[in-house]
Amino acid sequence: MTKPAFSVDQLTRPEVIRNPYPYYDLLRDQSPVFGYRDYPPGTMPGVDEPKPAWVMLDFDDVSKVAWDHESFSSRDSLQESSSAPTLMLVNHDRPEHTRLRKIAAKVFQPSSIKALAPEVDKLVAASMDDFFTVDRPVDVMADYCAMLPSRVMVYLFGMPAKMDRDVRNWATAFMLSADISAEERQSYNREAMAFFEQHVKEQMSRIERGEETQGPLLNAFIRTEVDGDKLSFDEIVRFCMTATVAGAETTSFYLGNLIAVFADFPDIWNRFVEEPALFDAIYKETLRFHGPPQRLFRVATRDITIGSADIKRGDWVACFFGAANYDPEVFPEPYEFKLNRKNASRHMSFGYGIHRCLGAPLAHLEAESTTRLLRERYKKIERSGEVDWQDVSLLNHGLASNPVTFRGKD
Repeated sequence: MTKPAFSVDQLTRPEVIRNPYPYYDLLRDQSPVFGYRDYPPGTMPGVDEPKPAWVMLDFDDVSKVAWDHESFSSRDSLQESSSAPTLMLVNHDRPEHTRLRKIAAKVFQPSSIKALAPEVDKLVAASMDDFFTVDRPVDVMADYCAMLPSRVMVYLFGMPAKMDRDVRNWATAFMLSADISAEERQSYNREAMAFFEQHVKEQMSRIERGEETQGPLLNAFIRTEVDGDKLSFDEIVRFCMTATVAGAETTSFYLGNLIAVFADFPDIWNRFVEEPALFDAIYKETLRFHGPPQRLFRVATRDITIGSADIKRGDWVACFFGAANYDPEVFPEPYEFKLNRKNASRHMSFGYGIHRCLGAPLAHLEAESTTRLLRERYKKIERSGEVDWQDVSLLNHGLASNPVTFRGKD
């Protein structure tokens, strides 16, 4: 059979966004291929105008671009010229990236994240109490997966608990997951930045007065010093914004995808119930199989040839991490969920190179706590209706609706 006609400019179609992997397969042997237009996080569909980009779809091409930070800049001129706040680290190059990452790495050091486990467990348990009902269908994307990561961010920044829904709205607007108008998107961005500017200012004042302060992550951003260097007020505010929109939205989709694995592959759930040590294997394979992050943009800083593509200085390049995760040359039988993949940790859902996600340990913590409490509370997780994959943006692959039924233990 001949493959159906499909071109790179069709990657933004709703049916592609819902399930992009077969479409990546149709284009992979052409990679790098030119002509994809889409929006970076925070920009405004209907206001900003993206430039055509080269698309990298196979594992080797994606890794080359992501690793070569000298030839491919992470600075995003479209975002910088828009009304959206520029993200920290994600949109920085060296040497500034090196300076910022040293401080952020100390903030997100594994021991600090591990120390958050008791509070995260409390938030997980409370959220399950709020949103899950035994033996009745529940759409976990409408409540638990949408709200737990927001509640975690509220705790980490010492925000009023009632602001969990605000965090959710800010994240979906900035990360383009919400199908809303440009005016609404701009309003949410302004609201978020105004809040963090005031909140950080007040927190810094409390610390200067020697008062006890809530919000372990915000406190760390303010207090952490490396080689005599600390973050400026503006950098702290933008780190808060970055952690909020990235941490809340991507983790929300990941938790939904993880629960979908348990519902759609009962044997995986049964094995996990019998062998809880399988969590790490399930976690990694879910990141490959259903990894939310699909692509990020880079800009060529010089003329460079990759494969048959002559990329010119100033050209946009889209690294499709999701496509790399399904490259059969690296992950044989990619459409099968396998717990025995020896190279599962090579998935690219946390990026690659100097921009590999620093917040990965926090996502792991939320996922580990969720799966552990699911195992303790429920006998089965059953599919109770049709799943609906979001079709608004190719930034993230995740569910808009994920109906399941939690069966109680006898």
